[in-house]
Amino acid sequence: MRGMVAMLRSFLVFVLILSILVAGCAGNQEAVTVRTGEVFTIGIGQSARIAGEDMVITFEEVIGDSRCPREVVCVWAGVAASRVRIIHLGTPSSLVLNQPGLSEDAQETFGDYTLTFNLNPYPRAGEEIPPDEYRLTLSITR
Repeated sequence: MRGMVAMLRSFLVFVLILSILVAGCAGNQEAVTVRTGEVFTIGIGQSARIAGEDMVITFEEVIGDSRCPREVVCVWAGVAASRVRIIHLGTPSSLVLNQPGLSEDAQETFGDYTLTFNLNPYPRAGEEIPPDEYRLTLSITR
């Protein structure tokens, strides 16, 4: 019986250590550092720190992507909506970036800043885009 308890205890310690290691690796994604006006690309869950602006922007999710595929004739061009989280001067905010279909770049404002952005890949007829394939290319200017 003691052998069984010791084995169970060892197993639980192993699981605990493994859980701590996995959690540490999952949250250890460094933010890329860029300057205002510099073009950068981030995937879902990735962040960029804007040098000298006390700002971090994180690409949280694609809310919806109804952009008309290039190979298709559509009545409406559609829109891609992406949610980003911006921490500026210590205050977190959520912002939805809307990019009309068939457009190269779109712009949204956040306070005194202009975000120029483009969501890729662009939809193709009959192909679903997995969330982990989306990339948001941005430039932030004042």
